[in-house]
Amino acid sequence: MNSIIPPNQERIERENIALSRKEGRLLRPADHYLIQVLDPSFQGDLVEIDDPVPTGRQVLTAAGKIPAERHLLLLIDDKGVLEEVNLDEPVDVYQRGVEQFIAFDSDRLFYVALNGRRFPWGQASIREDVLRQVGGIAEDHAIWLERRNEPDQILADGQSVDLDEPGLEKLYTQPKNWQLNVQGVMVDSGQPTILARDALKAAGFNPDKGWILVLKVKGEPKQSINMDDVVDLRKPGIEKIRLTPAEINNGEAAAVSALDFSLLEQDVAYLKHLGLNWETRLAGARRWLIIRDYALPSGYNHAQVDLAIEIPTAYPDAKLDMFFVHPALTLANGSGIGQTESRENILGSVFQRWSRHLNGITRWNPLTDSVITHLAVVEESLLREVGQ
Repeated sequence: MNSIIPPNQERIERENIALSRKEGRLLRPADHYLIQVLDPSFQGDLVEIDDPVPTGRQVLTAAGKIPAERHLLLLIDDKGVLEEVNLDEPVDVYQRGVEQFIAFDSDRLFYVALNGRRFPWGQASIREDVLRQVGGIAEDHAIWLERRNEPDQILADGQSVDLDEPGLEKLYTQPKNWQLNVQGVMVDSGQPTILARDALKAAGFNPDKGWILVLKVKGEPKQSINMDDVVDLRKPGIEKIRLTPAEINNGEAAAVSALDFSLLEQDVAYLKHLGLNWETRLAGARRWLIIRDYALPSGYNHAQVDLAIEIPTAYPDAKLDMFFVHPALTLANGSGIGQTESRENILGSVFQRWSRHLNGITRWNPLTDSVITHLAVVEESLLREVGQ
């Protein structure tokens, strides 16, 4: 079948056809030629053939796919186009620019469309990583599966697409967008990794406040990380970075005496973002931010409470300090909680005062602190008492 090699030329022992084409040189006469035959997982080795224009049957036989009639063969050309090769069909590997063959233990072709290009496949499913290789899709792009009457689905790493369903499965790619929850604020990243410091900035937190950072990964123990640590958002189970003020002291503190009330625009946006049921209320000369049905970590005698934070007139120049809960909390085993003995009547309900205060490097800074950062104090204080 060799149609391009004159019979009187000198011959080398082996010639790699795809390599010769990539190097831009003419195909040298050889006793044997090397081509690459892959399996459906895109794994494979070089296979030796005697003819640079083999038939589909010759390629399958050389790859050990015997009998050839029980197999299917696709070629991938240098433009990434997949095409079926029939058993008796000759393929001029050099002139066609064939990069690789894929052999399937199958007798039926399936079809899928990727970015508007339809191509055959020899199995009833195709994996996400194989789609990337077939379509030359970069890692910073996600593969989406078109759905009818429901949102399109993004393919997870290694996920397979079922090609045996009625109709043509259509897929498309878009630049990936990774997300990280930083203390309740979702941070979008165009890159698969992000410095913890940059994540805090993007979430509106001052990274120089001396925060203790805890990275939560589903199914793994919590990890303490540093500001300059890189968080790999590609890792399965990445959930959130929890912020803990470096210094929170339990004990009595001077009562906040400022009497006017307002919330910052960023506070309102944050509370709405978290979906909390909150309100601002005047109680005599004092103003309160009250969050209803605030969910608690496990380990308390209640699953949720009303949470109150007093907002002084000069806020944010004046600090937020302590917090109050109703009904009063104990641990689930009945034990009391230190520095929570005081009570405050707020709008007719008796609230338990949690005497928790920022100190040292985390001392209140009106330029960077707000209701957002104070809620981090609340969360950490509640988690600390139940050992989380």
